[in-house]
Amino acid sequence: MKHHMDDRTFIVRAERSFECRQAISQPWNPDAVVTGTSFDQIVGLTRSRIRLVRLLPGTVDSLYHSQHCEEEWLFILQGQGVLEIADEEHLLGPGDFAGFSAPTSPHQLRNPFSRSLVCLMGGNRELVDAVEFPREGKRLLRRGQQLELYDVADAEETAPAALNEQLTRPRHR
Repeated sequence: MKHHMDDRTFIVRAERSFECRQAISQPWNPDAVVTGTSFDQIVGLTRSRIRLVRLLPGTVDSLYHSQHCEEEWLFILQGQGVLEIADEEHLLGPGDFAGFSAPTSPHQLRNPFSRSLVCLMGGNRELVDAVEFPREGKRLLRRGQQLELYDVADAEETAPAALNEQLTRPRHR
C-alpha cells in the first residue's frame, strides 16, 4: 500500500541501493574517486548523511582528514580495507564498524586489495564544520553549502602569542 504524503521517497529498494551511480572526487587527490548511493539525498534527510560506497581496488574514500563538528562512522559490508586512524593502520572486513566522535581523529579508509570494498558511511550534518587535511596543509570551512578553502600556512594568529600574556583594557574614569 502506498501513501501519498507529498510524493517523497521513504524507501530505497535494493536494486537502486547498489547502483552506485553517484561519484565524488577530492580536489587534491585524483585517486580519491568514490562511487556510491546517497540514501540521505534520496529520502530527503537533512540532519544525517548515509551513503552506500564502493571503493574500487587501489582507491581511497577521502583524503586523510579530521572534522571539528561532524561525527562520522563506517560499516564494512563486503571486501577488506585499511582504516588509518592517527597514523595507525587497522585491517577491516565484513561486519567491522568504526565511529568518530567530533572532533574526530585524523582518518582515511583505503582499499589496497584486488577486490572492491563495499560499506555504509555516514554521520551527522551540522550547519557549520571545519575539516583539516593535515598532509595537504589545508583547512576547509563549510557554512551550509558554502565552502572556503585555506592553506594552513597562510593562517594568521588571532590570539596572544604566549598564553601567559594578558590583554590590558584602558581604564575609564
